[in-house]
Amino acid sequence: MKRFFIILTNVLLLFSSLNAEGDELFNSGKIVLGANYWASHAATDMWIKWDAQQVDKDFKVLSENGFTVLRVFPNWRDFQPIVACQLNGDDWDKVNDTRMFLSEQPLPDTPCGRAGVDEIMVEHFEELCDIAQKYGIRLIVSLLTGQMTFRSLLPPALAHLDPYSDPYALKWEARYLECMVTRLKSKPAIIAWESGNETRILGKCKNKEQAEFWQRYIHNIIRLADPSRPVIGVDGLNISEDTNWPSSVNALLSDYVTTHPYGMWGDVYLDDFLEIRSGYFVTAQTAALEDIAGKPAFVEEHGARRQEQTNQAGVQAYMKNLLWNLWSADCKAMLWWCAFDQTGLTQAPYNWRQPCVELGIFHRDRSEYPAVKSIRDFAKMQQDLPFKKLNQAESDAVFLVSDADIAHSSYILARQAGFIPEFQSPEQPIKDAQVYFIPDAKGRAYFTIERWEELKCKIRNGATLYLSWDDTFLDEMEIVGGVQVAYRNGNGNSTLEPCTINGQKGAEIISFRSDGRPELFKNKYGNGTVYVLSHPMEKELIKGVGGFDGDSYKIYSRVLPKETIVSTADKNVCVSEHYFNADDCAVMLVNNSPKAFSGKINILPGWQLAGCLNEESGKEAWNQAPKNKISIPANSGILLHLSRR
Repeated sequence: MKRFFIILTNVLLLFSSLNAEGDELFNSGKIVLGANYWASHAATDMWIKWDAQQVDKDFKVLSENGFTVLRVFPNWRDFQPIVACQLNGDDWDKVNDTRMFLSEQPLPDTPCGRAGVDEIMVEHFEELCDIAQKYGIRLIVSLLTGQMTFRSLLPPALAHLDPYSDPYALKWEARYLECMVTRLKSKPAIIAWESGNETRILGKCKNKEQAEFWQRYIHNIIRLADPSRPVIGVDGLNISEDTNWPSSVNALLSDYVTTHPYGMWGDVYLDDFLEIRSGYFVTAQTAALEDIAGKPAFVEEHGARRQEQTNQAGVQAYMKNLLWNLWSADCKAMLWWCAFDQTGLTQAPYNWRQPCVELGIFHRDRSEYPAVKSIRDFAKMQQDLPFKKLNQAESDAVFLVSDADIAHSSYILARQAGFIPEFQSPEQPIKDAQVYFIPDAKGRAYFTIERWEELKCKIRNGATLYLSWDDTFLDEMEIVGGVQVAYRNGNGNSTLEPCTINGQKGAEIISFRSDGRPELFKNKYGNGTVYVLSHPMEKELIKGVGGFDGDSYKIYSRVLPKETIVSTADKNVCVSEHYFNADDCAVMLVNNSPKAFSGKINILPGWQLAGCLNEESGKEAWNQAPKNKISIPANSGILLHLSRR
């Protein structure tokens, strides 16, 4: 028995050490830089056209330029090339035998063979792991890579089956995962397992119950085979519980959560690529996901379709802006899609009409695009920081949102107003805060009676609430907000007015719209204060061109005045405060504009500027006091060192 406990203790110590190493990827305070990787010479055919020398050259150029993490993809079709031998006649849909390859070879009586896994492919993957180890690159392994770039990559035997519910498919998925993880877990370059590439679209998921069952099933198989490493689930910010893949369930079943945000689709496209809308798109989604999910979040996949969005210099500038904003919000990692262009390839899907093949940060010949310099410079700055890490900025208000676009819009407004938002779903227990925002309170804003009562109680006890009206019908708004609908026109625009209920005086009108209608109301509710905006500003801004060019953020400033240690007169130079201690603070200023900023900064009395850092300065500048006039290049940032006198 004693020997058993000694062995158990050693195993637990090994697992804890592996977890500690794995956690380095996701530690707060720095941004890990990486890419999604398909080999430059063959992309999705890299495994059947394996060339270790080409992979070595790829990894060498990536490591030399600051890329320390790669997300890699064992093509499921190649790694488990099983075919189903079916009967005919009345039993036409019955699989009588499962074999390997189109030549229908019997399954070998080996661990790989019994799982229908090609031993040669696994050997290729082991070689890739060893090359990664050679260059100090860590790997996130996307196990069930059954779809990629508009093409299904399911094994032939499973190609027309439901991967989420069919028993035959589930059996072979389990065998595949168990075999791969068991065989590869000894490779130290691997730091995390992932269920697969965007596994929420492997097939057509019928409902959220099926999605949850499948995710539980897959993650449990991975964890049984290797309990030492974290498991990553499906991607995306899905706030509402009405979706098939809600973030709350994904977070419950995963160790880390991820975003795959692409600005070429949706409302991000409405403004110039280098303006604040694009600048905060990825950060807002990732920060909101971490807040709502309660698990560490990072940007696992993000890229730009250059010919649709900007030129090469624009991608370089955007990359700087992106990394500074991610750092300010402690978003932990950014993996670009993808490492190399996929031009000149005639295999499907690259010769189809749908895919864009110029998404790499390197050409296929490994020559670099200008954006590589942004990665390289940022990586060097983070490596040479004069302190261990940047502490997370504290949030100032809780935002109750149910829609990713509204999270994006309200995030921009909050940052322009100088404060840090913290997000939660209205379907979750209401967090404690002094200030709450319900941007775009459409209908009942996804509140249950219980959650709305929780929030009202917090307001009565002294908190502040802001709500923007969008055909809102939360109960008791005449009392809570002190307003009522005067009339509503055919376009769905409501005009609000103060109302008196049971002798309680109605809301005070704070401001008017350009057409003379009341816009912002202020009401006393118990010991708290309620602001009601008469229109869904956040939705209007995210849906309109140039929505964030004006002064709409000043409404947020009115609700929550925030005095930062350092400030400027430019709404696109956004500030976050990262305290080392009560008398020592790093203040980050990010210029979310394609125009350079140069000017005097305002510093609160009692604080003095002790130094500054950016990609160009070097760590010795941290202890060199500059003057109060600073310059920030377009779409870039600066970190100031402030101390109390």
